[in-house]
Amino acid sequence: MEFPLESYFTSLSGAGWASGAELFSLLLFARANTLWRSEGMIHSPLAMLLIRSVVALGLRVAVTWAMGGHLPGWGAWTFAQAMTVLLGMFGGLGLLLLAISLSTLPSRLVFFGGTVHLFFGGAMGYFVLNESLNSTRLAIMAALAVVQGYLLYSDRKTWWDLPRTRRWIPFVVGFIWGTYYPLLGLAQPEHGVWNTLLLTEYGVFLTIGLAFLAHFKSQIHGLRTAIHYRQMSEQAVLSMLGQGFTALCISWGGVVLHSILTNFNSLINVTAFRLRFNEKMDWRYMGFFVAYGLLMVLLVYAG
Repeated sequence: MEFPLESYFTSLSGAGWASGAELFSLLLFARANTLWRSEGMIHSPLAMLLIRSVVALGLRVAVTWAMGGHLPGWGAWTFAQAMTVLLGMFGGLGLLLLAISLSTLPSRLVFFGGTVHLFFGGAMGYFVLNESLNSTRLAIMAALAVVQGYLLYSDRKTWWDLPRTRRWIPFVVGFIWGTYYPLLGLAQPEHGVWNTLLLTEYGVFLTIGLAFLAHFKSQIHGLRTAIHYRQMSEQAVLSMLGQGFTALCISWGGVVLHSILTNFNSLINVTAFRLRFNEKMDWRYMGFFVAYGLLMVLLVYAG
């Protein structure tokens, strides 16, 4: 199924379009991510995630039907569709780990894994999708890695004080997203942007649903609180829009460019959590924000 204007949007290209799309995506996700700090995430995180997944999948299905489309996979499954659903399950694991981390950890620590995403995404874009990795992009990736390494080193005491299992979750999340989005870029030409997002949403729902069922007795009470539905409905809508802009970024600029641009998320999210929850402002991160903006301009005009 191809939605009206989808062919027009996917025909666009260029770093400028991709940068704009990814910026919109990051801003939407920043607001969506603050909702993982809701009180319900402390007592019933899997119930909250289940509500979010049901709403997101329900909205995608409703829009598909409203536009006169057909749901992929209904009637006959192809191997490519099944693999895309499995990719969505992999992304669902990343969502689960990210959401639970953001509910309890300082936001700046959660996004330490961005450098892992940067290099896995860059490598997969170059070796798997045959995208360009010129000297400008390599220099920017190296600069981002050095700056993020410095920030990690500066916060090493806070990081080491975390429980051992939580200490490594940001890097696991970085690995998952660094693998997930390049594979999403590989799937989009096969299914189209919308169907790819719909198929991966099937997978996210399966992962979250299975996790909820495995902890049914301890999580069921979370489905009985009305505010959880409002909060997770907002989260679902914002993240769906964010995913759409990310998909366009990949279509317009490729996976390597997306992997570089998405490292902006640490700064936007740190700022969002600072404004929403009065977390301490760390001016080292603000310096990184300015440096990243300059690098992004360089990437648009020279990369």
